[in-house]
Amino acid sequence: MSTNGDDAQHDMEKKALRNVRGLVEKVEAEDRIDAGGQKKALLVIGIAAAVVIVGGALIISSRKDAPRSDKPAIEIPPPAKPGAPK
Repeated sequence: MSTNGDDAQHDMEKKALRNVRGLVEKVEAEDRIDAGGQKKALLVIGIAAAVVIVGGALIISSRKDAPRSDKPAIEIPPPAKPGAPK
């Protein structure tokens, strides 16, 4: 049996596993950074939406109604009596 070949292969496997573990840790670190950025973006969007809603409500509530007259806007004449000349 070749112990040198087995040892070399075993060392290569260890190195490959270390490389994979390093890549996994790098990806997990990037995901944590991205998650923090997403939370901040959602917070900013939420605050902006709240400001728009409150601002719109204030504008609508502060509007003055148009002055109303006692006269109806459209006057409909009464129907003509049957048989009456036009």
